[in-house]
Amino acid sequence: MTKYKLSDLIAKFGGTLWGKDVDVSAVAPTKEARSCDLTFLADKKFIPELAKCQASAIIIRENDKMHTDLPAIITDDPLLYYCFVSKLFNPLPRLPIGIQKSAVIAGSAIISDNCAIADNVVVGNNVQLGEGCQIYPNVVIGDNVTIGKNTIIYPNVTIYARVVIGDDCILHSGVVIGSDGFGYAPDKQKRRHKIPQVGGVIIGNNVEIGANSTIDCGTFSPTIIEDGVVIDNLVQVAHNCKIGAHAVLAAHVGIAGSTTIGKYCIIAGHSGIADHINICDHAIIGAFTGIGKNITTPDLYMAAYPFSNYKDYAKNAVHVRHLNEMHKRIKELEDKIAKFSVQN
Repeated sequence: MTKYKLSDLIAKFGGTLWGKDVDVSAVAPTKEARSCDLTFLADKKFIPELAKCQASAIIIRENDKMHTDLPAIITDDPLLYYCFVSKLFNPLPRLPIGIQKSAVIAGSAIISDNCAIADNVVVGNNVQLGEGCQIYPNVVIGDNVTIGKNTIIYPNVTIYARVVIGDDCILHSGVVIGSDGFGYAPDKQKRRHKIPQVGGVIIGNNVEIGANSTIDCGTFSPTIIEDGVVIDNLVQVAHNCKIGAHAVLAAHVGIAGSTTIGKYCIIAGHSGIADHINICDHAIIGAFTGIGKNITTPDLYMAAYPFSNYKDYAKNAVHVRHLNEMHKRIKELEDKIAKFSVQN
């Protein structure tokens, strides 16, 4: 177990030492921390826990240090500092460099010398894997795929043909990139004929995609995921979408085709966005919200219906069905009141 003095961490990540320069070997939240642990205070609601905290030291803001006697690293953003320290104490495991015997690699594939390719991986024609890539078991990489440096692809990921993935990306288990977009042309008998989806997918650098999420291939031009995007589990991004840099998509979000999500947007869980929608930079979509028209002003948008017991829900649902009739009646009453006021 590697130990670091607080001064060592400050040398790496900045901050100011307050109190004794102690050794720490792990990070933990205030309630769970023990001797040799480094804890952190990112939210004032956890201040009462500091009285019983058994950590050896804490990451804390200048304005909060009076709440504890623990040795501390003083920083403006304890949560971000904790993130950096946790990465230091908990590095990601790495596969052994080399290609396992059970992997199937096309002769035209270009694999950097220090890549790690695990058992039962299939790599197609004209694939390029950058330095330091880690490809876990049962991954399938289709023809003409390019993957940048230090990208990690966890087990059972499927990457279709014509996909480009940048540097330092993480694709979690079950992710599917480049599957066919939902495109069909109906004939006079209402039978649907599949439109070829040949646009591929382009994914930037430092993108993380959660387990069992899917990003569809573009019809003619690629579906685009820009740098720094974070996608949670079970998210669907349809064909020809563009997700702006550093946007966040929480679990169960569904985005229909040809929609553009701006930079730094946050799309909360279970939200649904219709096709051909444009959402401006820095917009926030609340949980369970359906978006059916463009958003041009950064703000928080919500449309979730609050839950209730079934009897109350049923009564309210009846009234919701008659909102248009109620609106007309209210308008008529307003007009009558206005005329009455003028007459008197």
